Amino acid sequence: MYKFVRCQPHAKCPDLHGWYLVLKPDDLDTLMKIHKGVVGLLYHKYKLDPHIPKSEFLLTIYNPIRLAAGWLACVEKHLTAGITLAVNSKGGWFPLSRMEVLVEEKSERLIWPDRYRNEVITISRWPEGRHYYLSSNRDRVFISGKHSTYKGAFQVARMYTANIQDKGC
Repeated sequence: MYKFVRCQPHAKCPDLHGWYLVLKPDDLDTLMKIHKGVVGLLYHKYKLDPHIPKSEFLLTIYNPIRLAAGWLACVEKHLTAGITLAVNSKGGWFPLSRMEVLVEEKSERLIWPDRYRNEVITISRWPEGRHYYLSSNRDRVFISGKHSTYKGAFQVARMYTANIQDKGC
C-alpha cells in the first residue's frame, strides 16, 4: 500500500500544491521502484533528446547513469538518517516534515493521484512503420518505447487508463 499526500511545500507560496509519495526510511522496495523511474526519466531526457547537442562535454555532464546514482546517494543519505521523504512524480523530493500536508490518500498502485486523471493514451505508428508507440496527453514517459503489435501496445496502455485512442494505424 502506497501513501500519497497533497502538500503545500512552502508557506510563502500558499497556492502551490502538489501530490507526493511518502517514502519511509525502511521502504527499500519503493525506493528501488522510484529509482528505476528516475533512471528512465533521466535516460529519456538526456540520452535520447535530439535537442541536446552530443558534445563530449555535455555527454559527461548529462550522463543519466551518473545523475541517477547521485540522486540515489542523496536520497539514501536522508533515509539512513531516519528522515521520511516526500517524492513527486518526476523524482523530486523533500523532507516530509518541512511540508504542510493538506490531504492524504492511499493506493494499491504506484501512481500519483491527480497526475494522470483525464489522461488519454494514443497508440500510433509511422506510415508503413513496423512498431507501435504510446504517447500521453499528460506527459507520461513510457519506458518500453516500442511495441511489435497493436494488441501489445493496447495491453500496455490498458494498464494505465481506459481512455485510449489510436491514430488509425
